[in-house]
Amino acid sequence: MESIQLPILIVVLHLINLFCLILLIRSGIQILFDHPKLYWTDHTTDDNHWLRFGKKIMPKDKLWTSLDEAEDPGKVALPGGTHNLGAGRHWHFTIAIIWILTGLIYLSYMFVSGRWRVILPTDIGVFTRAIDVMTGYLTLNIPAEGMHYNALQQLTYAGVIFFLAPLSIITGLAMSPALVARFPGFLKIFANRRQAARSLHFIAMVLFSLFILIHVTMAIGLHFYDGIKRFTFGNTGVDFGYALSVFLMLMILLVAFNIWASFFTLGDQVKLRKILTKFYTPVVRFFFGWMRSEQKYTKKDISPFFRVNGYPPTSDEYNQLKKHNFKNWKLKVHGLVDNPFDISLAEIKDLRKQDQITKHHCIQGWSAVAEWGGLPMSDIVEMAKPKDNVKYVIFHSYDIDEDGHAYYSGLRLSDMFDKQTILAYEMNGKTLPIEHGAPIRLRCEKKYGYKMAKYIKSIEFVESFAHIGKGRGGHREDNVFFDWEASI
Repeated sequence: MESIQLPILIVVLHLINLFCLILLIRSGIQILFDHPKLYWTDHTTDDNHWLRFGKKIMPKDKLWTSLDEAEDPGKVALPGGTHNLGAGRHWHFTIAIIWILTGLIYLSYMFVSGRWRVILPTDIGVFTRAIDVMTGYLTLNIPAEGMHYNALQQLTYAGVIFFLAPLSIITGLAMSPALVARFPGFLKIFANRRQAARSLHFIAMVLFSLFILIHVTMAIGLHFYDGIKRFTFGNTGVDFGYALSVFLMLMILLVAFNIWASFFTLGDQVKLRKILTKFYTPVVRFFFGWMRSEQKYTKKDISPFFRVNGYPPTSDEYNQLKKHNFKNWKLKVHGLVDNPFDISLAEIKDLRKQDQITKHHCIQGWSAVAEWGGLPMSDIVEMAKPKDNVKYVIFHSYDIDEDGHAYYSGLRLSDMFDKQTILAYEMNGKTLPIEHGAPIRLRCEKKYGYKMAKYIKSIEFVESFAHIGKGRGGHREDNVFFDWEASI
């Protein structure tokens, strides 16, 4: 039989693709299980999911938060364990960049070399031939391997390369709060539903998992002798023993890396965050950092249910303020400013008011639309007159976690000039509820919800946030290792 030979570049890219897909699937499972419910509508009530994982039932008689819904995905996920969403995202975005670059190199080579004709079907008869091939497999009349892909292989590979991979990328982008805030029309691809994109992203993950399982089974199981040679060297003319040794070594390395990745991540999430965010944050900043929110939802889009994503503060100071309906509350604006000041809630309400109906994106995966009313942050900046060296704005909250760490959130000074960045004191036409951040909360609509500080006590203008908390720019970044950009 004539030797079948593939370019070594295709072999290398094939191996990188397998490596990336396994890590993407594992980290994707970790991300999914922080909100293990899937929906077709953005009104993510507690009972309108089409699929869920886990057995948790939220109580009807007391307050619960979105964090209470998270489940443990087990060791199949990367890194595994409950509430390791930050680490899962770091892996997911880092590997996604490598995967996309690998795909672009592959496509460029295929089109430049003309090898795309080997994969992309060119006549309608391919479907009939594919059925014949499928019938052969099902009846164990295995077709012989040749120099070219059979019809079923053509359809499968073309579907994965030109449909499934782009679908994964597009649905992933549709979950970026920055992208869909700047270009709300992007979601029209999914009937204006972020959750539809999230569900399709999950389905794409399932299809990739099935493809890997079936592809490996058929390539290695049905054509073991030649399959091992093609997988390792792209050449059926090489020595089988040598190819098998290399194949086993590659599989051992793949398994060992996945085991190491889980143990390393769980052992030192601070170090993992530092390493991986240095790689992918500049990319995210380059593509999404310049975007400004242009959302224009209507009252009919407002969600009937808006999850609570954190319990209210329990400190004596906050309870006293709450007891008197925050009449004695004053927002302290300080730091590197020419005009530090304190301002009451009544005084804030006497200033310019802005109303906006926007879609809230929680990093856990759920979403909801609400109307917010409040003071544009650009007005606070104008009143405070920050010094020239100010780069960041820190929002300090009354809330303190069980370890005694105060909640805070940091954003760039430039984010304050986004026209939909406001200090909200109203929600859906009513006074901001306690569970959603009263007396006042931040809304920065191009970011994930964890950046939008609630129960705000003071606003500080700084040149650096290295001296605040653990120096990572926010409570979530400090303690559950989220990324600072929060835009994808």
